[in-house]
Amino acid sequence: MIPPVYEPLPYALSGLNFTQLPVCTQQYLQEANLAPPHAPDANFISAERLNISTALSSSLTKNDVDLVELRLETVVMASDLETGIPSRDDRLRDVLAAQECRLQKLLGDVLPERELIFNAFMIKFDALVWVDQQGREHYTPEDWQRYRDALLKPILYHTSQQLVALDNAVIDG
Repeated sequence: MIPPVYEPLPYALSGLNFTQLPVCTQQYLQEANLAPPHAPDANFISAERLNISTALSSSLTKNDVDLVELRLETVVMASDLETGIPSRDDRLRDVLAAQECRLQKLLGDVLPERELIFNAFMIKFDALVWVDQQGREHYTPEDWQRYRDALLKPILYHTSQQLVALDNAVIDG
């Protein structure tokens, strides 16, 4: 399976003070006790980053299962069709209707839900990058974009591998 690719928006919090941050970002920082005037140490920020990454993986579990199930149903349908197109028009209509339902579930439910899960994660992730910025005004927005991308890349890779591993387990199992 080729996992869906999540493309986050560019990092947009560089140079903002706390009151200029989006409300949802401010709320998260307050809930996590990271709002100014707190000055958390790097270990606390790293631990929080691990917490939200673990929560992301957990949140994606049901979505991953839904994606794998839809793919498996489609493979089974394609295999059935390879053995011969149903001779009865009503059977062919049923097969096509079932495929249309799967496609609608994928495009209308499963993939949008996945996007929402990632977007919620990115609010928190970018907030933590913003906290990292405090007291480091000599870095450019491009520096912070590279920093954020370097931290984010292994997390996104892990979520893709998690989906592929589940798909492989279903195929092999």
